[in-house]
Amino acid sequence: MGPYLRGYIPRFARATLASVLYAGAQAYLAYLIKPIMDGIFIAQDRAELIRLPVLIVGLYFVQSVGRYVQTVDLAFVGEDVVRKVRDRLLGHVLGFDYGFFGSRRGGELISRITNDIARIRAAVSQHVSIVFRESLSLIGYISVAVYQSPRLAFYGLVVVPLAAVPLSFFAKRVKKLSHRSQEKDSDITSRLSEIFNNMELIKAHNSEDFELSRFQKDNLEFRRINMKGVRVREIASPFMEFVGSIAVATVIWFGGLQIIDGKLTPGQFASFAAALFLIYTPLKRISKIYNQMLEAVAASERIWDMLDRRPEIRSGDLVLQAPIRQLEFVDAHLNYGEVQALRGVSLELKRGEMTAIVGDSGGGKSSLAALIPRLYDLSSGQLLVEGRDIRELELGSLRRRIGMVTQRVYVFRDTVTTNVAYGLEVDRKAVEDSLRRAGAWEFVSAMPEGIDTVLEEFGSNLSGGQRQRLAIARALYRRPDILILDEATSALDNVSEAAIRKALEDITPECITLVIAHRLSTVELADKIHILKEGKIVAQGTMQELLETSAEYRRLAEGILPE
Repeated sequence: MGPYLRGYIPRFARATLASVLYAGAQAYLAYLIKPIMDGIFIAQDRAELIRLPVLIVGLYFVQSVGRYVQTVDLAFVGEDVVRKVRDRLLGHVLGFDYGFFGSRRGGELISRITNDIARIRAAVSQHVSIVFRESLSLIGYISVAVYQSPRLAFYGLVVVPLAAVPLSFFAKRVKKLSHRSQEKDSDITSRLSEIFNNMELIKAHNSEDFELSRFQKDNLEFRRINMKGVRVREIASPFMEFVGSIAVATVIWFGGLQIIDGKLTPGQFASFAAALFLIYTPLKRISKIYNQMLEAVAASERIWDMLDRRPEIRSGDLVLQAPIRQLEFVDAHLNYGEVQALRGVSLELKRGEMTAIVGDSGGGKSSLAALIPRLYDLSSGQLLVEGRDIRELELGSLRRRIGMVTQRVYVFRDTVTTNVAYGLEVDRKAVEDSLRRAGAWEFVSAMPEGIDTVLEEFGSNLSGGQRQRLAIARALYRRPDILILDEATSALDNVSEAAIRKALEDITPECITLVIAHRLSTVELADKIHILKEGKIVAQGTMQELLETSAEYRRLAEGILPE
């Protein structure tokens, strides 16, 4: 946290001064009990009767101002630091390679950025303030107690260190349970994310009760772990009270003897006793807050574990300047663990040509396409961009040259304009042009606000075909050097597909076009078709050549051709 805190030194200085004023006022109030007892109640001094009430009011005013300033300043520091950590965490996670997100539950990542950060937020913006303030108060009360009677202070405070050993045990147990609680919290967030993202399937399969039972199981376990934590945390406070009672009993006995022997005035004893009793109030608060701060420590460990991770796919240093005119796969192999997705693929893609990849599901077509924007890296072999290994290129300059439409269409809860121009500067004229070329202008222009219409989350107010056309418009808006369509026309009607075919004919001379499709009407536009089977290219050629020479293509064509 050190680098985050350096910019707040003036606020820390003001908060420290305010805390000193607060603690000093509290300690002095405990000290004033001696002159109140000895000067007013016993000596009946009228001057003290006038002076001391005014002083008490002044001290409470200083105490109140000090507490307010210290709390507000440290809260601001805490809130701002947590904001920066949250920004950094999301930025760091977004920098991970695509494969990382395939191996992690979305709910777990959401929990790290929301729930874990919330625990740290409470610790930094609230708990640190309390611990700092109460620690200074504790020092002030101890000082008053020692000043009034060093011997009694020894008897009253000697038991405090003895409490540290069991409290340390409780703290370790709390931290362990906090880890388990936060992990189960992630499970619940993931379960809810799955439920709300798959509501169509849940409703269609009448599986509401099934999902509820799975959630209830996780929720019950979450409660069980949390109750264990509550039991352990709440032991600390009664324990401190019991330890305090021993100290109080000891002080009363020894203090009473000293008053009887004339070694201590009633005012001194009252001031000492007040300071001693007040000592246990901040001790109890610190003890309780300490357990809550352990939860924040457990959360911070999870967050720093994430921040210490590094993406496997690293950006190169070479920034692309000229347009990309050629891609070449050379003996490309790609493994997902033990699964071989691609096995020795060699393929050349050129600007001005449309290349189609066909084959059965699971043959490696989408894996091949995912290598171009480096969603994955080759296990062996090479992917050359303008003759340079793709790993040498700066990722941003590469991906800005690529327009990609996958089988899964992503629509954000924002305007049509923002969805089409996603991640780029908005040019309304270019947005409209892209929508027209994608065959989407007709339904968009009919919307209440046109291209300024706000779409629902996941595009729920659009049909499947409309979402797909919007995704194609997004790819075209980028004016890409490389256009990748992975089953991008599978949900389109004949009219919309005809518009897309026209757009592809127009854009193909401008870029490298890679099409993965099962529909012959799209494939027949390709300059060259490659058949991918079990990760290998088994045939290639034009559509007519493959119909004449490839039994595999004819088998696929029976499923591709319309009835």
